[in-house]
Amino acid sequence: MSVNVSTSGNAQIAPVESNPSDSFSPDTAVANYEALYESALQSIQQMLQQIFAEEGSRDASGVDSGVQTDSGMTAQSASGALASYMHENGIGALDPNQLYQMAYNPKAGTPSEVSDAAKFMLENPDTFNQIETHDVAGSDGIAGVNDFDWAAQGGLSSALNTGDAASMNDAADFGSMGDSSGDTTAPMDAQSASGAIAACMHEQGMWTVDPNKLYQMAYRPSAGTTAQDSAAAKFMLANPDTFNQIETHDVAGADGIAGANDFDWAAQGGLNNSNHNG
Repeated sequence: MSVNVSTSGNAQIAPVESNPSDSFSPDTAVANYEALYESALQSIQQMLQQIFAEEGSRDASGVDSGVQTDSGMTAQSASGALASYMHENGIGALDPNQLYQMAYNPKAGTPSEVSDAAKFMLENPDTFNQIETHDVAGSDGIAGVNDFDWAAQGGLSSALNTGDAASMNDAADFGSMGDSSGDTTAPMDAQSASGAIAACMHEQGMWTVDPNKLYQMAYRPSAGTTAQDSAAAKFMLANPDTFNQIETHDVAGADGIAGANDFDWAAQGGLNNSNHNG
């Protein structure tokens, strides 16, 4: 719209010429659509990248074989360290007891990386279970040097990618018996796990347990072992520092043997009292 003002004070208003191109421009609409499309596409790509990053390294049993511990270990690097050490020292197989000794009471000359690798296996019992059962079904808790060689060469990832998981399914079946995330078991902490193990030991006449026994309770429980007992045993395996504190609270030296009285002490709040006093 245009306005003409004359010196006589009369204002003349010219009619507005409507131009359809002023109210709608196909080029502008396309540009706006393309910008919106690019923004949405970038958001979707970022979301997918995050999902793949979180899930890409997760193996068939739900164990994240790519996660690093405080020591920087992964399932593959820990397996490589153990396999190399076993070859160098003529060790044919390892069980949870030996892993515990290597982690908490290593003999002279044991590299710190090997101790870290042993502790990684203790803290990730599902990973150790997959390694020791990948070629032979049944959770006996004994992993040969060839098993660690297999894992060190990417066997865990290959089994996931190829779908070759017959023995790993067997491991998952046993592992589910001790899974504290099931509907039949309550969430575990150090005190409740100690109470469950202490009760089981008293009921079954067990004076002591060691990592090997805990592994059997978690992955191949005997008759009479409840799901709660298996979950408690698995908690102790996955928290070796807690087990170490329980088994050494009255007698110095990490021999890996915890008595029923040790678990009684922890079930009654001994760990909390010890931490407060310390």
